[in-house]
Amino acid sequence: MPVESLTSGLLFDERFLAHDAGVETSVQTREGSFQLDPEPHPSDVAIIKRTWQFLERSGLLGRMRHLRARPAREEELLVYHTRPYLDGLQAHAAGGPRQGDWGEIDEDTPVSAGSLEAAFCAAGGACQAVKAVMDGEVRNVYALLRPPGHHAERSRALGYCIFNNAVIAAEYARRTYGLERVMIIDWDVHHGNGTQEAFYADPGVLFVSLHQRDWYPRLSGELEQVGRGAGVGYTVNIPLPAGTGDRGYIAAFEQLVLPIGLRYRPQLILISAGQDASWLDPLARMMMTRQGFRRLSELVAGLANEVCEGRLVALQEGGYSRAYVPYCTAAIVEALLGVDLGIVDLYAGAWELERSATIFTQATRQALEEARRWHRQWWPL
Repeated sequence: MPVESLTSGLLFDERFLAHDAGVETSVQTREGSFQLDPEPHPSDVAIIKRTWQFLERSGLLGRMRHLRARPAREEELLVYHTRPYLDGLQAHAAGGPRQGDWGEIDEDTPVSAGSLEAAFCAAGGACQAVKAVMDGEVRNVYALLRPPGHHAERSRALGYCIFNNAVIAAEYARRTYGLERVMIIDWDVHHGNGTQEAFYADPGVLFVSLHQRDWYPRLSGELEQVGRGAGVGYTVNIPLPAGTGDRGYIAAFEQLVLPIGLRYRPQLILISAGQDASWLDPLARMMMTRQGFRRLSELVAGLANEVCEGRLVALQEGGYSRAYVPYCTAAIVEALLGVDLGIVDLYAGAWELERSATIFTQATRQALEEARRWHRQWWPL
C-alpha cells in the first residue's frame, strides 16, 4: 500500500494509568518537617489522562487507528536491562528496598505494583508501535506512553523512568526486522542518559539529543560526549541555553538534525517526545510553544518521508504542565496526520506566547555555531 494512503496510529492503553506517582505534602526543615495540602507529583497521571481526552474529544483519534499495548516480554526487556534489576523491581514493588546488588530506584521515581504493570505495558506498547509501522499497518504512530523511559539505565530507575522504552523499541526493530540503521531524536528537555548509554559504542543507532544545557542529569549530554569505539560520532548532543524558544529549536533541526539524518539515512526514526521544553513547563526554561512542537514534528516527518518511507514512531517522554502538554501533544499529532483542526492556543494573544515564538538570542546562535563546529568532525554541516 502506498505510504500516502496509510493513516497514522495512536497507541494508548488504560493500563498506563496504573502508574500513580502520588502526591507531595511534606516540607523539610533543619529541625524536622511540616505538612501542606497535597500537591500532585510532577509526573502526575492526570497529564496523560487529560492528553488522551484531548486527542479523543478533539476528533484526532477518529482520524487515526487506535493501537493498544501488550506487556513487554522478558526477553525484550533483557536486551538492555539486567535480570537482577527486573527481580529487584519486583521485590521493591512488594515492599523491598530501593537499592541493592541488583541496582537502584532513585528517590524521585515511584514504583508500585501498578507502576510495574504500566511500565511493562509501556515498553511492550513501544514495540507494538514499531510493529504497526514496520508491517505497513500505519504510516507513523504517536505512542502516548506512561511511565516515560529515556532516563532508565540498565539497572537503575531514574528520573521517573523504569524501563527505557526507546532502547527497547530500537532493539525490537533491529532484532525483529533486521534494521541496520535506526535514528532516535530526543527533544525532551532533559538529556536521555539511558538511551545514550545503551548505544554509546553502537553505530547502528544514531542518537541525537536536544536538551537544556547543564540541567538534568548532572554532567549528562555534554557536547563532547560523542560515543566510544565504533560508535564515535553516532551520539550527537546539542545542548541549548535556557530561553531557546521555537526559532532556536527549528534552527537546530535545520542546521544539525536534518543534515545528519539525511547523511545517515535511517531505516526507522524514533522520537523521544517530551513536551517539557514548553514555555509553561515547571521543570525547565526553554520557551517552546505548541506551534514550535508542530514544526519540529513536520520536519521529522519530512525527513522520514525522504529516507525511510515515512516510518516514524514518537514515544511520549516528559512534559509536566497539566494545562499545556495536551495542546503541544495534539499539535505534534496533527503534524503526523497532516491536518490542522484550528485548535486555539491556551494562551493565544499573550505576550509571553508571542515572545516564545519569536525569540532567537545571541546565546542560542552561539550554541548552535559551537555545535556545528564540533559535530563537523563527523558530519558535513
